[in-house]
Formats: sequence, structure tokens, C-alpha cells
Amino acid sequence: MTCKKLLVAACGFLWLGTAFAQKNRPKFKFGDVKPEDFAPSAYSVDSTADAVYLFDGGSSSFVGNNSGYFSVVFKEHVRIRLLNKNAFDLATVELNLYGKNESAQKLNELEVCTYNLENGKVVATKLDRSSLFKDKADGVNTSKFTFPAIKEGSIIEYSYQVVSPGMHYIRPWYYQGNYPRLWSEYEVTIPVLFDFVFVKQGYHPYAIDTAKVSYSSLYITDPGTAGQASQTYTWSGNTVNSIWAMKDVPALKKEPYTTTVGNHVAKIEFQLSAIRFPDQPVKRYLSSWEEAASERLKDEDFGLALGERNAWMTDELKQVAGSVAGLEAVKKVYYHVRDHYSCDDDEAIWLSQASLKKIYQNKKGNVADINLLLTAMYRNLGYEADPVMLSTRDNGKVVESYPIMNKFNYVLCRVRAGDNYYLLDATQPDMGFGKIPGKCYNGSGRIISDQPFLVQLSADSLKESSLTSVFLINSDNGILGTVTSNEGYFASAGIRSKLRKVKEEEFFKDIKKSYSWEVEIANSGVDSLKILEEPVSYHYDLNFSWNDGELVYFSPIIGGALYKENPFRAAERLYPVEMPYCIDETYVLNMEVPKGYKVEELPKSTRVNLNETEGKYEYIVAASADRIQLRSRLVLNRATFMPEDYQTLRDFYTYVVKKQSEKIVFKKIN
Repeated sequence: MTCKKLLVAACGFLWLGTAFAQKNRPKFKFGDVKPEDFAPSAYSVDSTADAVYLFDGGSSSFVGNNSGYFSVVFKEHVRIRLLNKNAFDLATVELNLYGKNESAQKLNELEVCTYNLENGKVVATKLDRSSLFKDKADGVNTSKFTFPAIKEGSIIEYSYQVVSPGMHYIRPWYYQGNYPRLWSEYEVTIPVLFDFVFVKQGYHPYAIDTAKVSYSSLYITDPGTAGQASQTYTWSGNTVNSIWAMKDVPALKKEPYTTTVGNHVAKIEFQLSAIRFPDQPVKRYLSSWEEAASERLKDEDFGLALGERNAWMTDELKQVAGSVAGLEAVKKVYYHVRDHYSCDDDEAIWLSQASLKKIYQNKKGNVADINLLLTAMYRNLGYEADPVMLSTRDNGKVVESYPIMNKFNYVLCRVRAGDNYYLLDATQPDMGFGKIPGKCYNGSGRIISDQPFLVQLSADSLKESSLTSVFLINSDNGILGTVTSNEGYFASAGIRSKLRKVKEEEFFKDIKKSYSWEVEIANSGVDSLKILEEPVSYHYDLNFSWNDGELVYFSPIIGGALYKENPFRAAERLYPVEMPYCIDETYVLNMEVPKGYKVEELPKSTRVNLNETEGKYEYIVAASADRIQLRSRLVLNRATFMPEDYQTLRDFYTYVVKKQSEKIVFKKIN
């Protein structure tokens, strides 16, 4: 009885959801623009927007074609209000069509119109067909048009249909972009012949999210062969009609500490997983990870050569490894490839050259070339090694459940030495052994082997620690000081990369510019620059004049250690804060009280926590008659903060910036 109740409730929910959708779903007819549509000078979804999408609706459905198969028909209808000239870029639209010959997409039913309000009446200006520009390049047919008669306050509207021969691809739908949308919807109708995986993304809620089953018929024409007449067939069966709609969708703007906005834009994507034609075996397109990894390892453009001995590299590898074994040998091979091979493309998952031997001879290649060659070298020496595929932070996140290969753009090597596994990237000249670039920490990677396990690559697993020490003493020429900065590993990699391009003198000139008053820098130097397993430290002597006033306001946190402004300026955030790592930043000041002065006012010591255990800020200061000591420490134990945590994080940084701006007040002794 319980199961029956659950089933009835589920069916009832589906029916109610569909009824709700039809009742609350606004209808937009092309050309139905009224004077009142021009009334708002701003919209509540974003009062500062330069333009607003009044409506953006799309649909995809399957139809039979004349080639004996199916086509997908995509329709889109867009209506936009141009509030000012900053949004006039929206008045030029490009529609791209792909494919050649029988597989070419076709553009139909294009309508384009501009509406203006003149003397209280709506005046429509349609696009002259002669103004439609068409271009063909690299297999892409482009239809481009610009709306006529636009001005500030105009409403522009267009609709079109694209027919795509084939049944494998349904267009994704993006609910968010650079401008807000009052209503955005996508309706998709799929025959039960096809299984598609729906992948939803974003943080804005759906106003409508429904599906209903209907019975439909599709007519397919088989053109026949020479001497045979064409025949028309009818397929009848269930189709699933889904509607996904969002209301008052804000624009998605780039904010600090974001991997890529593409990770967070509200959208829905589709991936064909299987075709179920009557009286035929099910044809699967979306395999399991085990099947996908197996196919990769058999592919000559990826892993086929990894299954071979590759004896042509044996002699050189023996010389590289020398007489050592285990971890030391593994390190030597890594250093050899890192220091003798150059990377010419850092986004690739396929071999770009005919063979591993060719890469070996050329001593250069893309990231897949070099790290797959490194994997083959380890296997030649008898070590357990496998490639790892991932998507970098700026490329977007992957779907861990399904092997959708076009989401990946990077390859690493994983090797075992003793009881430990090491992830390696030999394309990075500034990376030590066992280190990989910060851009690889984008959630997870996938080992391509008989057991394609996930490799966790969370930014929350990284901690970047730094220590800046400042000592200031009195002299006859003002204040002398020594500054020493011990950087974290990723900051060190950045310094190494920079010093490959500029001289040390330029590096310290930039540091000098970070001071808000005139200073002299001398006796500077950078340590551990070439010891890549160690973090970089740099030091310099400081000299600056003392302001001989009655009262002197002095900022105790100097140079680049000061947070001058809150990195989180937006009042709200619609998607997570994604820092590249957790942080632990310490600043220490030991300072003599300037001659002829006393401490009149000192900032108060304080300790504050961020959500108890997620972070903290300490500001501890003490003064005696002749000396001041200060310790400032900022700790974040998380790198990723969800939107609901944003305000707390923003307030935390507001406090830090305000505290670090406080000054020590010195008063002249009369």
C-alpha cells in the first residue's frame, strides 16, 4: 500500500507541476509589443543594467527527415530592451551553422524587427533582407545582421529556426549572460528512442521544472537506392516533453577569486547516452568510466604506446637514472624531462605527434605529449605509472559521474615509488618534484587505467604559508630597516617565472612601488631561486626619512603585506568564492621608537574568528618606552566559500582591512 501511495503521489506531482507550468508560463508572440512595454526606465532585477532580456525562449524537438533518419529542430525567440547605448552591441547578432553537404545545418524562418515608441505609438522597423550578411569560412556558415533604427530605449526582437540533420546533439541552453533576463525558458521534446543525460548547473532557482509524457508520430522518408523508390515510414510512441524556465535571472558578472564564470552560469546541457531503435540492440554512446578508460588506452593518439616496451629509450634512461633506484631514480627521470623538454601547448589531451619516439626526438610537444612520454619512461624502467586526465580551473568543472571527454583539457603523470604515489607535470620549468600547477586543483582528475579511480584535487587541500619579517631601527639618516619575506610554494613559482623574464633589479623596483611613501632599497637578494622543491625568500634593506612633525601617524604594516582594500566589493555574490588555496599569512614587525618621540596612541590587540574554525585574524601589538612589537596573522582554513557564506567572508575581510589601516601615533617629546 505504501508503494502505491508513493507512485500516485509522484504521478500527481508531475501532473500538478505541468498544470502550474502552463498557468504561470508567460506567452510571447512575435510582434506583440505594446506601448506599456516601453514604460520602465529601469528593472528591479538590476536597476543599473544597460539592457534587459524581456524574453528568451528556445525549444528543441525531433522530426523525421528525408534521409531515413531524424533531425533536431531548434527554435529561439528573443526580445530585448536596449536601455542605453552601452548595450548597442546586442543589436548585432551572428548565427553560426555547422556541417557540410547532407549534414549541414539549415537556417529557416528568420524574423528581425526593431520597435520604437513614437508619439505614443509603437513603430516597427523590419530588417531588410538585403542587410543580411552571409559568410563561409572553415566549414562554418555565418548569418550576420544588425537591427535597424535602434536608439536608447528601443526594443529589439528576433526569432529563427535551425534544422540539424542527425539525432546525437541537443543544443545547451544558457539562462544567464552579461545582461539580466526577466524570463528564460527551454522546452525539449525527446522520443523514448533516445536516452539523454541532462546536466544542470547554476544557483538560480527554476520557476518551472516539469516533464510530461505524450504520444506522438514521426514520419521518416527513406530516399531509397538506385532503381528503388523512396518510402515513408511512421514511428509512433511516447515522447517526453520537458520545460525548464527561470524568472528574473541576474547577469553573471566576473568577481574576484573565480575559477571561471562558466562553472557557475545557469545552464542545462545534454549528452546522448543511448539509442533504442525497435528490434535492434541498444547502442550506447555514453560508456562507463571503465569502458572509456579502456578505449583511451587503446587509442593510438593517447595510450596505445604506453602498453609497449618502447625499448628505443632504454639506453638513455639507464644513463639518466644512473646507479640509483626507487624514489631517487624517479626524481632523476622527472628532472631530465622537465629540464630538457619544452611545452608548446598547455591545453591538450591528445598526442600531437605521430609517436612517442617523435616527441622523444624533438624534445618538445604539448602537455599530453610530454606527460605521456614521462609515463612511458617510468613504465620502461618498471615503475607503476599512469596518465591522469583533468580539467584546469579556467576550463570549467567536469561531470565526475560520466566520461564526457570534451570537458577535459590537461594530462598529468602519476607514478608510484615505494608506498607513495606522486602526481607530476614535467611541462612546468618552475615546479619541483611532486608539485603540480595550482590551475590543476579544480575538484578532481581521473586515472586512465584498468581501474580509473578519481584523484581528488581540491583547492581546500592546499595551504600557502608566508612570513614577512620587518626590523626598523633609528639612524642619523632617518629609519633603517631589514625586510625578509618567505613566500609560499605557489607564490614562489610565480617569482621564479617572473625572474625568468626580468632582472632582479626590476623585481625590487616593483617592490619599491608598493610603498606609499618614498623609500630607498639596497642590499637586496633572492634565495632558493633554483632549489625548486623549496619556497623562495627575498630580502632587502630599507631606508626612509622620518617626518619631523609634532604628531606622526605611522602605518606599521608596510609594503606588499598590507591589505589596502577588500577584495570582495560586491554587496552580494551569486556563486562560490574559489580561492586557489587556503592561506596562512604572518607579518612581524620589530621597531625602535623613533628618537625624540614617544608612543601617543597604539592600535588595540584583537583576535577574531571566521565561523569559529574556518579562519581567524590576529593583531597583537605591544610597546615599551623604546620598542614596538607587532604580529599580524591571517588564516583561512577553507579555499571555497558558498554563496550563503559570502557576506560573512566579506565582513571578515572588511574587518581585516580596517584593522590593518590603523596607525601608530607618535608624539614629539618637548
